[in-house]
Amino acid sequence: MCQAIPRRVLRVEGTRVQVDYDGRPTWVDATGLDDLAVGEHVVVYASQALERMDPEDVEMVLGFYAGLEAMLEEASR
Repeated sequence: MCQAIPRRVLRVEGTRVQVDYDGRPTWVDATGLDDLAVGEHVVVYASQALERMDPEDVEMVLGFYAGLEAMLEEASR
């Protein structure tokens, strides 16, 4: 299952960016997202950076995913 998840930008090289993918640096295409900077967050889906994310939205989405993961883990016990 693929999810569009915010990822922090680690490096920028032309039209691609390296993002933190669950602790693993991963290169994704960022064509169309001009002037990305290290430290920003982008929504990544299928190895494509789709859009920038506001830091407040990043916290909300990551918090939601963490809560969902905890609920699923609890339900599987």
